[in-house]
Amino acid sequence: MTLSASTTIPRSRLFGTDASREVMPWTSGARVFDKCTGCGACAKACPEGIVATGRGGHPYLAFSAACTFCGACADACDEDVFDRSRVPAIQAFARIGEACLEVSGVSCRACEDLCPEAAIRARPQLGGRVKITVSEMACTGCGACVSVCPTNAVEIVPYA
Repeated sequence: MTLSASTTIPRSRLFGTDASREVMPWTSGARVFDKCTGCGACAKACPEGIVATGRGGHPYLAFSAACTFCGACADACDEDVFDRSRVPAIQAFARIGEACLEVSGVSCRACEDLCPEAAIRARPQLGGRVKITVSEMACTGCGACVSVCPTNAVEIVPYA
């Protein structure tokens, strides 16, 4: 397949099918695509080691740890990719999937324990089960909950 200048490529082909591949602090997937040169300076600068690069060298957060919002990624970028005045820094939130152990009746709650904003809560349900809920308003999208989930049931997704 050859691409012409007017060819539209779905964002999922550029960033992968995982919605979290569009999550970066102080920017958006569209801005990364438009402005990023793929130099990788942001990934090298991240002290947490969570800025990864995908196709074309475009950055995204690979949540092996929480984003501390230190700004090193934005400071290292020579292009107009990041806007440090953007609030909240990450315009995304945690989403808990069906693979959550609590859905199966297994007590885990690791995501709730590690959430620095207390945005993830275990809500008791009838029958002794617990439902894990996320307050989108309180969630900063830092990803502290992602790496501790033993079933990979947590993902950080951009606001719609």
